[in-house]
Amino acid sequence: MNAVGRPTPLTQAIEAIYSYFKGEQEFTDFMQDLEDFLAVGETGHPVFSGEIEMHFQIAAELAQVMAPAPEAKYRALVEGPALKLVVDRAFRIVAQSAEARRIFGYLEGVEIKLDRGRQTIISDGDDVCSVEQTDRMRQHFSGAVVAGIALLFGQREKPQPSRRSFIRTEADGGFVSLTRDDALDVIVITLPGVSWSRNISVILAGSLGLSPSEIEVLELMANGKSNVEISKERSRSVDTVKSQTQAIFRKLGVASRVDAVQVVNDLVSLAALSGEPATPVNFEGLPPVSLPFAQDGAAWRKMALDGRDISYVHYPVNRRARQKRPPVLMFHGLLQSPELSPAIRHSLGQSGFELFGASKPGYGASDGPPRGKSFMQTCLDDALHLCDRHDADRCLVLGHLFGAKAAIEFCLAHPQRVCGLVLCSAYFPLQIADHLVPTGGLQKLAMSSGIASWAAHRFIALTAVSYLRYGGSHRYLSTLTEHSSGDRQAIRDPEIYGLLRAGIRHVTIGGASAFLADTSSSNSDWSNLLPMLNLSVVVLHGDSDPAVNPHLARIAAGRIPGCRYEEIEGIGQHVLHARPDRVIAALEEVGAVAKSAA
Repeated sequence: MNAVGRPTPLTQAIEAIYSYFKGEQEFTDFMQDLEDFLAVGETGHPVFSGEIEMHFQIAAELAQVMAPAPEAKYRALVEGPALKLVVDRAFRIVAQSAEARRIFGYLEGVEIKLDRGRQTIISDGDDVCSVEQTDRMRQHFSGAVVAGIALLFGQREKPQPSRRSFIRTEADGGFVSLTRDDALDVIVITLPGVSWSRNISVILAGSLGLSPSEIEVLELMANGKSNVEISKERSRSVDTVKSQTQAIFRKLGVASRVDAVQVVNDLVSLAALSGEPATPVNFEGLPPVSLPFAQDGAAWRKMALDGRDISYVHYPVNRRARQKRPPVLMFHGLLQSPELSPAIRHSLGQSGFELFGASKPGYGASDGPPRGKSFMQTCLDDALHLCDRHDADRCLVLGHLFGAKAAIEFCLAHPQRVCGLVLCSAYFPLQIADHLVPTGGLQKLAMSSGIASWAAHRFIALTAVSYLRYGGSHRYLSTLTEHSSGDRQAIRDPEIYGLLRAGIRHVTIGGASAFLADTSSSNSDWSNLLPMLNLSVVVLHGDSDPAVNPHLARIAAGRIPGCRYEEIEGIGQHVLHARPDRVIAALEEVGAVAKSAA
């Protein structure tokens, strides 16, 4: 009789695959199990046996048929311009409207509770919420609101399509709407959106017949201005202001400033809860609602090329910039889009840099390659068309993450259109450093010959798709940053965190085919391209990059003639977001070299 021993690493890895997809295991535990398996080879490198490839394939198929994404499940509940959050029976936020994301940042997984003193507690378990986010949440979720949610969940009458109640907030006296959806067993919380305040003039004029001058006085009154302050600001006598104030009181049916302001708050609050559409954002005829992968829909554009639709971002130069520099053409990474955080956008604009970058074929709202044309050639053609569209005769090229190979290919294919290259957190050919020993599960996966396995690729691709389905994108991003203090600090910024979440939507919205299309950057040796670059190049790389060993980046940079390599301390994969100053300096450097050469 054989004794039952400890499961083999292979068995543990297979069990990890299935437990993760069944929702029984956290992503970090899943990666640890895979890492244990990947360390079993005689050389310490990963060994993908035929058996685990079979399970990769099975798990990939499972990922396609598992439960739909929470965002899809609750999409109908959070559509429109209102500020909405959806909570489940565990008082956990499971979905947000676009306006809620704009105001609060990403909150999926955050719990709202009451302590014994009926004070609201915001709990995220992983220290995701910043202090500012938590404070904003507490302002809206008073004890009465949380108690109202509990009351709706506690009602056990015969199920109805929906039940609604209104709670007045303690902070500003506005209304919060609570709607119970019995079918999904959740409650939709609708808050009076900040953006509705710009419609106050229309509401007051249409509902109460206030004149434009009376509306202006009332708005100043609501902002706490005294009659004397209002008279100075409007260049009117105090008597005139008093007369207008009395007319306002009469039309509103109130006798004091406090009551008048409360009427305004009620009108704006109830108008927001009514669900009437706010003024839409308009840019080149493409409404933001059609771009579910975008963090900031106003930055995105759309163009057509040979019957294909191409989505791209465009950040123009700040008009007050001291000088106008060559435009920047960006090639984005695998799990990120060309969209940028407000910090680097501002830095680029102030420094005189215009930036544009297209979604790769099959990503975002860009159609895949046409029949008979390769992914890479289509990517280069789209970029060249984008340069022509923006009259960019010569540009600086920025290659980010997996965008490095496409950026290099563009520089070699169109040298007359390029005046410098910056590679940021680049994914270099892994085969040029066989002697390097990878650290951590991600590097072991990326730096192994087994990564070339079709089954392994497909599993990794569909795992990325499943992150959204299970809300696992947070776990994924946390895993990427666990060894880098700079990256951990960066994703605490709600703008950067939201951008990274949007990047995952950007790649997965087109399915795994888009994700897989770019993998030639990792499973083929294209190091022969590096010595062919004949222009100014700067390579920026984090010293704790979780996927590409910095030693590998140094080797690659050493093969580029005249390249300057800069390793950034305390940063992993998020150099672009965490240190925009280094990126701007690198762009200025290669631009200055090109200018002096000309």
